[in-house]
Formats: sequence, C-alpha cells, structure tokens
Amino acid sequence: MDQTRRALLRTAALAGVGGLAGCSALSGDDTNETTTGTASNGSGPANGTGSDTGTDASTSASGVRSTGQWFPAPSVAERDGYAFVTLRPAAMAEFGDALPDARTANFETEIGLDGFETVGTLRSIHQTGIGLTVFDGPFDRSPLVEQLTGANFSDDGRYQGFQVYTADAQRAVGVGDEQVAQVDLRPLQVSVDSGSVLQGAIDAYTGDGDRYEAVDGDVSTVLSTLEGGHVINYQPGSTALQTDDAVAQGGRWRIGSDTTAIATAIAFESEGATDAATVESWATAAGPFGEVAPSVSTDGRVVTARADVSTGDLGPFAISTTDDSQPEIALDFEYDSDAGTVTITHQGGDSVPADRIEIRGNGFAERTSADQSGNGQWAGETSGGDSTVVAGDSVVVGVTPSYQLFVLYSSGSGNSVTLGTDSGPDA
Repeated sequence: MDQTRRALLRTAALAGVGGLAGCSALSGDDTNETTTGTASNGSGPANGTGSDTGTDASTSASGVRSTGQWFPAPSVAERDGYAFVTLRPAAMAEFGDALPDARTANFETEIGLDGFETVGTLRSIHQTGIGLTVFDGPFDRSPLVEQLTGANFSDDGRYQGFQVYTADAQRAVGVGDEQVAQVDLRPLQVSVDSGSVLQGAIDAYTGDGDRYEAVDGDVSTVLSTLEGGHVINYQPGSTALQTDDAVAQGGRWRIGSDTTAIATAIAFESEGATDAATVESWATAAGPFGEVAPSVSTDGRVVTARADVSTGDLGPFAISTTDDSQPEIALDFEYDSDAGTVTITHQGGDSVPADRIEIRGNGFAERTSADQSGNGQWAGETSGGDSTVVAGDSVVVGVTPSYQLFVLYSSGSGNSVTLGTDSGPDA
C-alpha cells in the first residue's frame, strides 16, 4: 500500500469525532472513498433539562475565529448553497473525562496529513459540501510538503500567505502558517477547478472575498441564532420538517463538564410561515435531545429548540456534509379509531431497507393488532429482498387519539430525514 493510500485511510479516523465524512485529496484514486460516522438526529442523552443555559459550557469554545470565516460564497463552486460543519477538537478534549468514550475515541488518532499530530490537537476542523476541508492547528511544514510533492502535487506559488500545491483540476492544497486547506472536487459534478475554490476559501478567510454568510441571509440568520459552540452545523433546507417554508437548519453543541447545551434552529421563508408547534413535536420526538423535553422559542422567522443535557450521556453529533440522496416515497397514514391504530403504507416510490426506517413520536399505546407500539425501526411488512420495504408494505402502530408520528430515514452517513408525519384527532 503506497503512502498516499495510507493517508487516505488514516483520514477516516476523523469520522470518530462525531460523524465527520471526508476523504484526503492526496489520494490519486479516482474512485473516491467516503468515510461516514455515527451522526444521528434521533438518539441522544437520557437526562437533562430544556433550559439550554449553557452555564457549564467551556469558555474555550468562544473567542475562536468566526465559524463562517473559512466558508466562501457558494458561487465559487457553482452552487446555490451548501452544508458545512465546524468542530473544535482541542476544546472538546478538555472535557474528555466527562464525555462518553465514544465521543472521544479518536482524539489521539492521526488525521492523515504528515506534520500534524492528532485530532485532539486541532483548534478547529471545517468541512463543507463543496469539497473544502480546513485543518486549523499546529503542524510541521516540512513533512507535509514532502508528502505533497511525493504525491505529485506541484508547487504553484503563494496566494494570500498560503503556499498552493495542485495535483490536477480537481485537487489542490493550500498550506498556511497555522492552517491547511484542501479541496477535492472529485465527488462533485462541477466544471470549476480546485484552484478557484481554494482561492475563494482563502479570500473568505482573509476578508478579501465574499463569505457565505454575507451573501446568504439564511446562513447569517441561523449562525447568529446558534451563536458559538464546540460543534456547529448548517444545511440549506430542513431534514426535520416536510415543508418548503423551512429554508435552512442548523445545530449547535456547547459542551460543559456537567451539561451540554444543544440547540437546533430552523429558519422559515418568512415570519408568517413559522410553525413552532411542528418544530416542537419534531424536536421532542425525533430531535437530538434524547429523552429531554426541549424548550422552543420563535424569534422573527427562526424557531429554535434548546435543551441542556447530561454530557456523560451525550449522543452522536449530527454533522455530515454529504449530499445523501433520500428515498422518494409516498406514504399513506390511516387512523382506525376503533382499533386504536395507525396503518402506515408504502404507496409507491423507492424501496428502502427496513433498518433504515425508524418510527418515532408520542402517543403510542399497546394494541393487540399492532406491529409496534413505541419508538423503533420499521416492524411491519418487508416484501422486498434483504428485508426491504417496498410498495404495498405496511406497518400497524398502536396509538392514542393524541398521537404524533414521524417516519424517519437514516442515511448511510447517519443523518435522519423525515419522510412523513401524521397526527391524531386530539393532537
């Protein structure tokens, strides 16, 4: 196995920080290998409150460079918008004794770029849906440059204080004094070259170019609502709500030694389009708060769910930036008041593995005719091969008249997307 292949595989360790998906631009293999972690919108801590005070949160998560400083206008990659995530590993590592082992397992792992130490030494990692990843932390320049030249990256000179190395039109790396920015466009269908995206990112960082939040009001609105944290994510649209009125969604985890302040902010098209009741139902049943009941508030066109949860019980972070394709499914919900059940039927569309479909919500009840009477994976019919749910398959759920159900699809990267919702007559 050659050196650059090893670098690619070592970069996979980043996934353990909380679901970070990515690959090394150093690999010359055109079959891009994407590593995904355990991000989840549906699992979380078991204890906490809905206050989101963050009184125990680390001060080291604040005072860092702006979350959006490295993110250029999406036009540099011929996009209208893109998802991103920012992690603060070194600040997170300060709470290693309080965090579950699963959240800190890879802090001592190498990141796959020579000259860097471990994941836990990085001040921040920024990853985007436009092929840009930035590593901010101490590193030794000489072994990194040797690795780049050994992987056939050519030295293209300096740009805004960064030495630029290019392998081809799809791969470029910028080496600065404190940060390394890499661009890998191979997974994307764009005609721009990696050098343009890298220059756009560097310009955004130095303040000489447009930043994402400056040209997109949804980004700036969500980031200002979430404020600072150890983990920040953003995506256009909403994976939580099935409505075009929800135009953007973001999440934030601010870790403390006792509690972690979690928030999900959903921006709507307008103040008049906000739907706090639906956000609260989703956040309670399927959000990242586990069994903690979040508080929900509305400010202008943004509805935010917040809760303080036990750091020791913290679930995975939902931070994938990959554009996972969700299945196109038509679902029918039929409520039977006499039997106390809801029959959910796959009426047409894509086939989906049953273990990727989860039913969550509230108002469940034990019924003798029901396939399931609580949160869990699809427990109904699977007529397709390998336990796949196909058109015509159904599941019967025991409920009370005040039920509210969410049918979620869990993608390969761990993110959860709402496929359908239904509520009872008394909900």
